[in-house]
Amino acid sequence: MGIDDRDYMRERYRQRQGLSSGGKFWGLGKGARQARADKARQSESVPLGSASWIDGKSRVEFTAPWFETKNRGFDYQNSRSRRTVQFKPHPLQKWVLLLSAVSILFPAYREMKRGGWLPDMAAAAPFPRSGSVTVNRRVEPGSAISKMRVTAGPANAVVQLFDPETDQHIISVYVRKHDDVTVPVPPGTYRMRLIEGDKWHGPVRFFGPSTTYESVARLMTFTRTRYSGIDLHRRPDGELKTRIKIGDPPPLR
Repeated sequence: MGIDDRDYMRERYRQRQGLSSGGKFWGLGKGARQARADKARQSESVPLGSASWIDGKSRVEFTAPWFETKNRGFDYQNSRSRRTVQFKPHPLQKWVLLLSAVSILFPAYREMKRGGWLPDMAAAAPFPRSGSVTVNRRVEPGSAISKMRVTAGPANAVVQLFDPETDQHIISVYVRKHDDVTVPVPPGTYRMRLIEGDKWHGPVRFFGPSTTYESVARLMTFTRTRYSGIDLHRRPDGELKTRIKIGDPPPLR
């Protein structure tokens, strides 16, 4: 290697180490030269919030503000890949909840209604004595050779029998609240209907605002030896199912 080559390599080394090209340094070892190079690099101003990475060949790989607008830091970039699990209810769930509420509140409302909790400002009439009946004129009194038993609940009741084919009224039995009566009825198969309430307003308006009207789901059969009856105390294990009838019961004439 010639002298020119040696000077060239020294000049290149000084440039890499950040040393001025014109001076000479004698008696300095490699550690001292490295310290001077580090001091020279530190003297360069670095803006607050920025960073630089320098490889072994003194090349700057990256220089940028750490919280630059489009970068926003490592935590922000890392969180973008994480998805937040959100609970989305099924569209039918609200209808299930609504039907559940109706199945509980509607029976409770009917119990309050027949118990007289709704306001009724009209004058009340005396309710007929338990066991009293209203009979169709075409029914012969002597034909009532069967029996029907009625146990009233916490409301006054009118229990009616209708012909299932012609829907003709046969007999209505009046039972005061908490009473238990057995009355004679003509033999046959009938549709039973129930009218209950608190204050009696006569055979046209029945119990006014507190009137509830239902029909027994199955037909009731009465014979000379076979009697039927009904207990109007509502309970979950009741065997006689009823259906709510829309509208007011027809008046008794």
